[in-house]
Amino acid sequence: MRNFAIHGGFTGLAASTRVRLARNVKGYPYRNLTPGQQNEIAQKVWDAISAAPAVANGLHMTEVRAGSQEAMQLIERHMISPEFAQRGGHLIASDSGDIAIMLGEEDHIRLQVMGTGLCPKECMQTARRLAELIENRVPFDYSDKLGYLTACPSNLGTGLRVSVMLHLPVLTQTGAASRLVSWAARQGLAVRGAYGEGTRAAGGFYQLSNQITLGRSEDAIVDKMVEAATEVIDQEKKAREQLRAAGEDALFDRIARAAGVLRHARLLSSDEAASCISDVLVGLQMGYLTGTEAEDLIEAEQDTRPALIAGNPNERDRIRAEKLRQVTKDLRIAD
Repeated sequence: MRNFAIHGGFTGLAASTRVRLARNVKGYPYRNLTPGQQNEIAQKVWDAISAAPAVANGLHMTEVRAGSQEAMQLIERHMISPEFAQRGGHLIASDSGDIAIMLGEEDHIRLQVMGTGLCPKECMQTARRLAELIENRVPFDYSDKLGYLTACPSNLGTGLRVSVMLHLPVLTQTGAASRLVSWAARQGLAVRGAYGEGTRAAGGFYQLSNQITLGRSEDAIVDKMVEAATEVIDQEKKAREQLRAAGEDALFDRIARAAGVLRHARLLSSDEAASCISDVLVGLQMGYLTGTEAEDLIEAEQDTRPALIAGNPNERDRIRAEKLRQVTKDLRIAD
């Protein structure tokens, strides 16, 4: 199990929070870097971090090959972007994955900090400290007028992207989740699938993230994300209570069946696992189930995705079921 150092509230509804900063090193082109230039940047960043042993002792730098199995696994763990997996590059990361610094994505540096639950402010504090540590030794491209300069104009200014992974299965079921897209756009936000732009919302998981980085301070962006995520969470809670009122027996039956599958199945496909986990998370949040922590279940779903399990499809289904049985062995109907 990963052991993220940062924890926030609404666990189970807000599965995780991610803060990502885009930075570019002064004196290097933004595109078409030579392998030598990429290595120079990576080494400079690593040397800057190594100057603070208390930080560097918890991190390591590796090279991720484009299109490799390792890259696919890192995507599943939300440690790198699909773009970085296609490009390849150096990655500075913690073993738990709560800190991941991509060197060689669209920008020279994409610094990412993750936590469980709703915790943008706490993640921002850690990301800011890391960025300042690097900037003390590696000058970033910065404009007094525009802020941090980035390869894509949409990241100009703070270079900050804050994302909250929200579990919205009932809003999805009722069709209300599709209306979140237009609502988010009016707020200067975006709603995407669990793995970013162009991905589907597996198991009712969505990413809510800011679109505007220019003309707003980091603190203003973070505050807006907390406000918006809390509002969406409240909508999901209300939708769940409406579902309970409309037919509690049917709701309970669905949740109990999903719990039974996770506790006893010997073969589980990734789609069936995601569906059952989603129902069990609802049961835990609504008080129908107890004995399993929501964050452990969410992590188990991510850690049992196909790219993270070796073997043929049948073997993966067997291993997935075994791991989920272990996580849910104490799951039971609440008194």
